[in-house]
Amino acid sequence: MSSQDPPLDLIQSIINLHTDRKSKLALSNAHKLLEQFPSSAITLNIIGAISAELSQFDQAIKYYKKAVKIRPNYHEAFYNMGVAQQSKNYFDEAIESYSKAIMIKPNYADSFNNIGFIQHIQGNFEDAIVSYSKAILINPNFAAAFNNIANSLIEIGDFESAADNLSEAIRLNPDDANANSNIIKLLTFYTPKKQILNSLIQINKEIRKIKINNNNISKVISNNTAINLFLTTTKLINKNLKKLTYQETQIYRNNTTSLNCRRHMSIFKEHGIIPEFCFSCFKVQVEPNSVIDLIKLFVVFDELDLDENNTRKCYVELRPNVSGFYKGLIYCNSLEQANNIAKYVDLIIKNRIGLDLLVTVKRGCSEYPLSFPEYEETNKNGNHVMKYSSNWKAIEQNYDTKNPQNLNENRRLSLRGFNISDAIIIQKWIDYAKGIEDPSVHLLNQDEIHYPEIYKKSKERINISIESI
Repeated sequence: MSSQDPPLDLIQSIINLHTDRKSKLALSNAHKLLEQFPSSAITLNIIGAISAELSQFDQAIKYYKKAVKIRPNYHEAFYNMGVAQQSKNYFDEAIESYSKAIMIKPNYADSFNNIGFIQHIQGNFEDAIVSYSKAILINPNFAAAFNNIANSLIEIGDFESAADNLSEAIRLNPDDANANSNIIKLLTFYTPKKQILNSLIQINKEIRKIKINNNNISKVISNNTAINLFLTTTKLINKNLKKLTYQETQIYRNNTTSLNCRRHMSIFKEHGIIPEFCFSCFKVQVEPNSVIDLIKLFVVFDELDLDENNTRKCYVELRPNVSGFYKGLIYCNSLEQANNIAKYVDLIIKNRIGLDLLVTVKRGCSEYPLSFPEYEETNKNGNHVMKYSSNWKAIEQNYDTKNPQNLNENRRLSLRGFNISDAIIIQKWIDYAKGIEDPSVHLLNQDEIHYPEIYKKSKERINISIESI
């Protein structure tokens, strides 16, 4: 601390306010302190940190720059500036700031980790692995870096090393929600070849042994089969695991074609336009009548053989402005393909589930017609009325320039058969069924609510449905 800085007790009082979540008061006091000590690098850094906490990232960057101009060897301020620049997607500037922090403090593991994160976002996976490796070499207990390097290893196809690193991240921090989720997702498309001491991997091995109807794809899936599938897997999970923070509520069976739905929906939400890709996207939608039927549909989708192995998913509807409760979707690249698959799937459902479930063909995402009703309309010739507006192309291009991390969404070919991700998600479906008072849920004899947030959302959905009648 230099003579240009305020007394330590004044600085600490501002830090305490910030720690107590009184950020606006802390920021006001820090500005007053800066008036008394205008050349205080530490005060400038604190103002930057509080501004960043309030999501005022450009303001934060301005004060960090002033801090390092006064104190060129201020590695904390360079690092903090990198974080703020990264938050604004100023990736090249962020890497420069982190690199300057490393020049001053060569063993700055956090800076190497953050550089790796940006390199991963930019698609430079090999470089990211090098940066993460440096962070781990400096700090062998850096759980987040082990998780991050695993993500980059997945991108280059080294799934075995990814499993090793995720297992190590969980060993170092068993409550790391990201690492736990990532290893569960990894197990949906890869089975580790060697013995790895991780409870999630071991439970997944047991779940993978479960067979449905002895693979007799011509036999009707009975209620008891669906119920026993749930009860068997639930017993395995509840016996061996505490509750996991796992965000997924949809069960996918992916092919390797990237749909990049996250990008498309982000563009729609931010700019109010429908991306060009979505004008050629069609879906076959199946609506089960109960959670038991949804589990049966999941089994059908897992077994389903299609010429292009179209990506499909089963899920419970959580969006408040979209009707329906239980759904299955098959993604198609043309209206003709969707119509053909709809006819084929309808026959399989009658054979396997034994019911006439509602099977329809839809265009794009359900949110689009809420803003553009003509998106789903067809004319007398059966052609869609709404076409892509050429004025929207520049908006999409500008979005992609600012959001390079959303340009590509790699798809991994899903393993067929049951896995730990499926088991956890089906438990969420059961809690959802309880919330909407689905009578079939009583067949499961399950009173405990495992995922209160899902139960609460489903209660809200049923209330909305009642109010709309």
